[in-house]
Amino acid sequence: MGIAIMFAIALSLDGFGVGMSYGLRRIRIPWASMLMIAFCTVVAMSLAVLFGGWFVQWVQFLPPNMLGAIILLSLGIYQVVRALSQKYDPEEEAIEVSTFGAVARVPVIKFQFEILGIVIQVLRYPEQADLDGSGIITIKESALLGTALSLDAFASGLAIGFSSGIIHSFPVILLVALTQVLMLRIGQVVTGLVPRAILTRIGFLPGTLLILIGLGKLI
Repeated sequence: MGIAIMFAIALSLDGFGVGMSYGLRRIRIPWASMLMIAFCTVVAMSLAVLFGGWFVQWVQFLPPNMLGAIILLSLGIYQVVRALSQKYDPEEEAIEVSTFGAVARVPVIKFQFEILGIVIQVLRYPEQADLDGSGIITIKESALLGTALSLDAFASGLAIGFSSGIIHSFPVILLVALTQVLMLRIGQVVTGLVPRAILTRIGFLPGTLLILIGLGKLI
């Protein structure tokens, strides 16, 4: 159970940051949209677990636990490096909002990685998920946001699939999805209470947790 909680926290802290970003910009996420985000996480992790389970049945050049550990360690190291490379911009702390839902807009689509460009852009700048600028994340827009937030969950789902079946993994998948929604909501509620400089400094925490889980699989 402890490992499942660590998984849930590690994969949901991005949602906390997104929630704070929306709170600062007065962008609301209705509960229906939050459920869509949770659904995207469940689908992504379930597909990854199924593929991981199928993969280890046909490709057995490494023990399943070692394959899972390698994926978790790689994902964790990537997240730590990404967090350490991010620079805190104090101008992001103060965001001018003239009217409800009015947001300083930047081009919505910047294809940095072709097809995944828009998803990656949404993960870096969550406000771009509000495609119509209404100040409310609709169900359709939440599908885009949910896809962005579930990228890490998909990679971790592969690691779970290498060592567990879908039946044993389903409680973990549900816990991750529920924690994702909870973190989004908490992020919106505590907006302004937690300085963004602190969030930037602890941004390495999700990666560190994934590294610890990966090391645990090797022991």
